[in-house]
Amino acid sequence: MSKKSSSNVTIKVVLFLMATLYNLKPSLKKYLKSAEGWMNFSVGIRTESGSIEQAIIFNNGKVRVSGKTPPDVSVSMVFVDDTAAKEMLSATPNEAMNMLLRSRMRMDGNLGYIQLFLFMVSQLTGKKNHEAQEKEKALDRELKTKGYTCPDPEMRNELSRRRKARLKGARVDHSVKYLDDPYLSRYDLDDFPRLKEFVDIHFTTKPALCHERPKLLTDWHTENGFEVDERGKPWVPELRQAYAYKYLMENRKPLIRKNDLIAGTTTTKDIGVVIYPDGAGNTIWGELLTVTNRVLQPYDVSPETVDILHHYVFPYWIKRNFREWVRHKYQNPLCQQLDDRFAVYFLWKTVAISHTIPDFPKILRLGTKGIAREIKDEMKGDAKADAQKKDTLKAMLICMEGLNSYARNLSRQAALEASKEKNARRK
Repeated sequence: MSKKSSSNVTIKVVLFLMATLYNLKPSLKKYLKSAEGWMNFSVGIRTESGSIEQAIIFNNGKVRVSGKTPPDVSVSMVFVDDTAAKEMLSATPNEAMNMLLRSRMRMDGNLGYIQLFLFMVSQLTGKKNHEAQEKEKALDRELKTKGYTCPDPEMRNELSRRRKARLKGARVDHSVKYLDDPYLSRYDLDDFPRLKEFVDIHFTTKPALCHERPKLLTDWHTENGFEVDERGKPWVPELRQAYAYKYLMENRKPLIRKNDLIAGTTTTKDIGVVIYPDGAGNTIWGELLTVTNRVLQPYDVSPETVDILHHYVFPYWIKRNFREWVRHKYQNPLCQQLDDRFAVYFLWKTVAISHTIPDFPKILRLGTKGIAREIKDEMKGDAKADAQKKDTLKAMLICMEGLNSYARNLSRQAALEASKEKNARRK
């Protein structure tokens, strides 16, 4: 049995104080509950050597501390040494996660529960987090300006010249029919003032977290089920995803950006941050109270969004996202354990980054009705198709219905705005 260090007592005292506050203060206890009920989970804190071992357990609205890690612990935070473990006590949620990147800590289990734990901690350390973030920003400014007190004017001129330079490209691809210069070197952003304004907005407007997509998807799944449907029958994943997508497209807010020529937006915000709780969206959970003031990529977030994500969205998906499905299905495989270290490689597909784009020529040529007709013809023409193919084709049709619903909503919105538009050109 490893000898425990004095830091073990420090960690125990801090966790005990946290447990006491959550047990006694109703203003904090409310954060232990989701729309589905009490959030029951446990977090282990230990070092690689075993010099520290503590756990905090949240169960049915009560919080307690244990000197032993429960066998069914939701997640363990394993620190390289005592110093790293104590660093976590004073770190902001963002810095706590950065410890993963610096190999000062590794996780064993569900990352979502670390994020939930950090959210609970940040409820107690708001003022301290703000002061720490201000120090981080001051240090960041100092590092950025250090060594540039006497900038070279010629260097500035050179950078300015580079911005005006344009690379030319030769047409070598025989499939390119209409562009002699694929690089479009004769143009720059000043030739497209409307688009230039969009670029300026993008880089000068602080992004904001948007809860529309995750809330609508959670609404549908809580009503219709995820693992099984309302009748208790296991869902066909393709059909479940299609129906959820259709609901999302039918119910999302139809927006047309000012001066845009294409109707529709990704989020309800001017510059919005999309959240994929079915992917790795819950990695922002621990920073919901601090993300607006962090050094890198700060985002605005409204109290309503914090409430919806914490109490409703993230708890529902904490065991239903890609990563945890793989962990459960394949018993925490070695490849996932490597991925959990955030050191060997980064696999950001779990965040929902996609390289898939529509077949625009086909959409413009056939329209959604024409594509749907192709799908129906395929369904009729392959009478011996297996169940998976039939379900996949049916799912495609359902997605088309959702796309058409969103298009109709945008059409109505465009007509409404046109009736009120005073600018004849815009109208």
